[in-house]
Amino acid sequence: MTTSTSTQYMPSENACRASFGQIKQVKPKLPLLKILQAAGAQGGTFTHKEILHYLGEYIMLKQLYDKQQQHIVYCGGDQLGDLLGLESFSVKDPSPVYDMLKRNVTSATVTAV
Repeated sequence: MTTSTSTQYMPSENACRASFGQIKQVKPKLPLLKILQAAGAQGGTFTHKEILHYLGEYIMLKQLYDKQQQHIVYCGGDQLGDLLGLESFSVKDPSPVYDMLKRNVTSATVTAV
């Protein structure tokens, strides 16, 4: 029997770091989950892309960005800064965010049927 591949499992251009065409789901640890929920996230598992989306929403909601140079995020004194271990960062260099994600998410097993 021949089956066609479902488009929901096909990798997109933005699905970097996904292997074998599947989007990896992760579970944020509680401090990160609270930040995501403050930005409107629901549920307990997310893709990295979803987490980055909600982090962006959180930064906008809390107005943590510099009004003149909007790529600069001032997160000192905020729970985001506590997670990052930084007072500020630039979205032009997202490596501190990726490092924080490595420390604050665990893999969620998702099996396709």
